[in-house]
Amino acid sequence: MLIYRWRSFLLFLGDIPLFYAALALALMTRRFSLIPLEFYLEHVKVFTIFLPAWVGVFYAVGFYDVRRINRLVNLINSSLIAFAANLAAASALFYAFYLQIGLTPKTHLFLTFLYLHVFATVWRRVWTRAVLSKLLVQKVAFLGTNPLVEEIKKDLPVTPHLGFCVVPLPDLKDARGQEAGYWRPTGRCCVDLASKVDVLVLDADQAEGNPGVAGLLLSTAVMEEIPIITHLDFYEDLYGKIPPESAAKPSWLLSNVLHQGNRFYSVFKRFLDILFSAIGLILTLPLTLAVFAAVKLGDGLHAPVFFVQKRVGHLGRRFVIWKFRTMVQGASKAGPLYKAQGGDSRITGLGRFLRSTRLDEIPQLWNVFKGDMSLVGPRPEWTREVRILERSVPHYHLRHLIKPGVTGWAQINYHATSSSAESVQKLHYDLYYVKNMSLALDLGIILRTFRRVFQKDAAMARRSSV
Repeated sequence: MLIYRWRSFLLFLGDIPLFYAALALALMTRRFSLIPLEFYLEHVKVFTIFLPAWVGVFYAVGFYDVRRINRLVNLINSSLIAFAANLAAASALFYAFYLQIGLTPKTHLFLTFLYLHVFATVWRRVWTRAVLSKLLVQKVAFLGTNPLVEEIKKDLPVTPHLGFCVVPLPDLKDARGQEAGYWRPTGRCCVDLASKVDVLVLDADQAEGNPGVAGLLLSTAVMEEIPIITHLDFYEDLYGKIPPESAAKPSWLLSNVLHQGNRFYSVFKRFLDILFSAIGLILTLPLTLAVFAAVKLGDGLHAPVFFVQKRVGHLGRRFVIWKFRTMVQGASKAGPLYKAQGGDSRITGLGRFLRSTRLDEIPQLWNVFKGDMSLVGPRPEWTREVRILERSVPHYHLRHLIKPGVTGWAQINYHATSSSAESVQKLHYDLYYVKNMSLALDLGIILRTFRRVFQKDAAMARRSSV
């Protein structure tokens, strides 16, 4: 879908000249004068090596997510995190290969990234406040109406940073083909549609009820090369989620999930799951031993180190999940859907640290290695919770169409749930992943998971409500 995402690409294109401008300014600041072109080009060759890394950091912290950077507080926080991560990564890269690179740009490196992040922050403020909402705004017309369309119409006027405004459909002067029971290209109507509409959003079901008007409008849009998109795809592209009531329809399932399996993707993803979970288990073995010793010293020799619980996985199959125990024994007796909060007295001192750093999730690498889980996918829920949610959340079972994961699209976009209503919202994001799962999306989720590690659920809840 390019109706919306091309805006993020334009934002990225603006970052590239800012990067080289920041480098030039850093060199001039260091010398307190203009610099020779040869001196600048020498540094350009070296600093360009780091381009993919800082783009990855920008993506991971959400610097290309216009929903996130619209708020100044979020923008500044993301900029600070990106600056620290980029400076650390660049320093490690340069000083690891300084013999091959031939430069050890201590001050130049610091100043370049300082200026880059200042420029990038200002650029994003201008982008969301002026470029998207005024210069690149697109006029959207809706053919048909339903609760989802009305939700979009209500949201777009209060979110100008998304770059869309709602316009009414123009009156059709020509009624040719209204008696036809199917759509056909009958030519354009008397209205210059391209000057009034940039994107046509269509409710296909309602269009079938009025084929004459819909056919005339569609044929005109096709002739004038106006993008046509269904209201479900537009909603998905805007918000990164899919309504469960739409995903439960057989037509949606047949078109987007069933019989759409990518054998290469499945095999290669399983290979990566085995490879990285094995590496992760080996690298984290010292940490596992340290946690083992800390639990035994703090809670006694007979205290369990691991928390095990039955969860629901792929196609409803049950499996036992492994995590480091972070709460007192018997804490699960509080019941399903009861989520521990930061000040919960059931959380141990060590457990509070493990939870805040997400280190308690490390033993799940064993579940990934065994094949119960994947690195990326919907989070597996407790069997007792699933029984409740399947009765109270419509079409909740759809999230079990794929293997659960350690991290997922819902985890990086929504906070931990503690009610059926919140589970409905989280399901919207899970279904987006069910439809769009790919290696590229998996990589993006893993990158953005690093940012999520440092975000509190309370902050995520406030952002989700906004």
